[in-house]
Amino acid sequence: MMMGDTDTGKEMIGKSNYSWSNTAPSIAVIDAIAAIENVKSSDLEGSLDAPLFNYIDPEALDRLITSDSQIKVSFTFDEYYVLIDRDGLSVSYD
Repeated sequence: MMMGDTDTGKEMIGKSNYSWSNTAPSIAVIDAIAAIENVKSSDLEGSLDAPLFNYIDPEALDRLITSDSQIKVSFTFDEYYVLIDRDGLSVSYD
């Protein structure tokens, strides 16, 4: 993951490129936030206020974001702002 600025003006704290045919976007979000929180992905729910599905439907996210999709999806997950597109995801503090 790399740090930098996003086009939203928020300071990016993580960015990763993905091939969505190999990784489900919902799993990538969990893994990225877990890395930032310095916990195992399986332990993430205990370190945040609520699980991912309280913020966005993971199955819908996985259907929307593919390597061929032309859309971007952004949402707040606990204290993080997540932006996902066909190339990968970025995470900033909200």
